[in-house]
Amino acid sequence: MLNMTFHWKLSQIQERTVKKHCKMCGNISVFTDTNVQRHNANGKSIYKYAIYKCEKNHTWNKKLAIYKSFSEHVTEGEEQTEESSIMPAIPITSLTEQGVKVVHIVLDDVIGKHRIDKVLANQIEDWTRSQIMEKIEKGTIQINEQVIKPSTRLSKGKRISIFI
Repeated sequence: MLNMTFHWKLSQIQERTVKKHCKMCGNISVFTDTNVQRHNANGKSIYKYAIYKCEKNHTWNKKLAIYKSFSEHVTEGEEQTEESSIMPAIPITSLTEQGVKVVHIVLDDVIGKHRIDKVLANQIEDWTRSQIMEKIEKGTIQINEQVIKPSTRLSKGKRISIFI
């Protein structure tokens, strides 16, 4: 039985501007994403922020993620995988013809909120979203070997398995 594994990084591209109250300006302002991120640590957790600026250059930090700190470090001899900024589409029909029975997708990084049915509908060429939802409900698409709902949110470190 042939297996194929993909590594994905999901990001939230749509949210480029946000209307919110600027404390410095004293009114509602449009904040624009500067595409700069920062990290803060308090000893127990590491916080990841996106930096937004209003028209008058005042900043606001949007919290993207919270990670738990740990004391073990990564060893130098670990296997490196090639990373791509563009997620490749998954050609299910072609993979089936090649004898692939299971496709695994490892989520290396997830920024923002993403539903499994919507993400897979965008990335799988041969299936519609309703077909994907049907397969999720039947259990032929799972996360970490568990049956899920089509509305399940994706997070870093999860592994999606698609049984063809």
